[in-house]
Amino acid sequence: MLKNISRHFILLICCVLFSSITNAQNKGIIDYPKQILTLNDVLNLANKKSLDAFKAKREYGVSYWGFKSFKSSLLPKVDFTLQPLTYNRSVIQRYDSELNIDVYRSQQNLNSYANLSVTQNIRATGTNLYINSTFNRLENYGALANESYNATPISVGLIQPLMAFNEFKWQHKIAPLEYEKAKQDFIYEMQAINLKTVNLFFSWALASKKLEIAQENKVSSEKLFKIGKQRYDIGSIEKDDLLNLELDVYNANTKLTQNEQVLEKAEAELILFLRVDLPSKMVPELPELISNLQINVDDAIRYANTNNPDILNLKLRKVKALRDLDQAIKNNRFDLFVTASYGLNQQGNTFNAVYGNFLEQEMVAIQLNIPILDWGERKGNIKTAKMNKEVIDIELQQDEDTYKQNITIKVNDFNLQRELVLGTLRTSEISKESYKITEKRFLSGQVDLLNLSSSRQAWQLATENYIQSLQSYWTLYYGVQQLTLFNFMSGNNLKQDFNTILDD
Repeated sequence: MLKNISRHFILLICCVLFSSITNAQNKGIIDYPKQILTLNDVLNLANKKSLDAFKAKREYGVSYWGFKSFKSSLLPKVDFTLQPLTYNRSVIQRYDSELNIDVYRSQQNLNSYANLSVTQNIRATGTNLYINSTFNRLENYGALANESYNATPISVGLIQPLMAFNEFKWQHKIAPLEYEKAKQDFIYEMQAINLKTVNLFFSWALASKKLEIAQENKVSSEKLFKIGKQRYDIGSIEKDDLLNLELDVYNANTKLTQNEQVLEKAEAELILFLRVDLPSKMVPELPELISNLQINVDDAIRYANTNNPDILNLKLRKVKALRDLDQAIKNNRFDLFVTASYGLNQQGNTFNAVYGNFLEQEMVAIQLNIPILDWGERKGNIKTAKMNKEVIDIELQQDEDTYKQNITIKVNDFNLQRELVLGTLRTSEISKESYKITEKRFLSGQVDLLNLSSSRQAWQLATENYIQSLQSYWTLYYGVQQLTLFNFMSGNNLKQDFNTILDD
């Protein structure tokens, strides 16, 4: 009887000692200075510092300057060509009209040339208007040395295709769509960066949590082993239980080292992506669920139809298909061009002579090209273009249906994920509480080591499942936000100040 009382008294002391050590350790963990890094902090860093963000900005810059070039092409162009000195000394073949034969003669001259031109393309009609002003000076050396000038102070003309393909008209339709798509592409890519950031953040958070659990397991296994030895000394546990407790210590140390390596790798990947150095005591703070957010599928599809670059790309492909068909039809029938010009011209032996008493210079030309026999080549080209357009129409319908289905699936998955997260959170809380109770029962000798190990594993697995389900929740949210380019937390379309992007 006294022996049993002594055993229970020793067990009570061991429990009190274990609780005191555990509380002291927990106080040490709480008081240990740590810096918190939230998911929003990491997202902001990724949007500012990552190479992916820098690449997205430069890709937008390519489209921006391409659109600027297109808008500039609609304005008049002014070109100045100057050849101040062209010296030529050579022996050339010439025709001698008196002898009616070709002869070789030496020549030596100095030529100067200048041309100022203004051109303007007319989008609606495909007309090319131009205004030219030219000046030539030619000086010959040798036996027949002389100096002559030729000037056209002004020449106005146009080139008008009447039945040809009008590239300017189609480019005016396509270029603004391409630029608008470039804007949406940039916002879309920023959401892709958010998705990548979420995965890296939660990989870091999961590794950090596993390390925290491994540290707790190490401390717990060492304390249980010490208590186990005391219990073994009084004969309350068998030798195999003590060996298993000792084995748990070695396994806990091994697991701690492995989790330290996993955490270092996760931190290195995050730092490499963010291109910033995180403080050594930085720890992740898990985000919470978005309060009572349920996304309506019809609303998501409507936002996507308005905002998503893939939807705009479908419209762009359709316009390009119509352009290609129009080009195939007009390039495979007769061509009719009208060219006309009017100007003033004069030549003389002095500079003053060529800028007086101007002569009119007029030119009108009509060019008609009619294919007579091509053995069905034109018909084949037109049929091919029509078939291609029909294929694209079918592909567009398929892509649109697939896109709507993809949005519907992601939205439904997100709406259901909330309940899964809450379920895994509650499971984690219950399993943790269960482990604490099992631990106390083990210390009092009411359960064996197998039950304690099973309870500990259940708690660890439940904790990991909660973090992974929370990761899925935020991944699904940013996935829907990427497809719709709509912020469902604030209720606004995603926007970007494109005036400042290229300044970074």
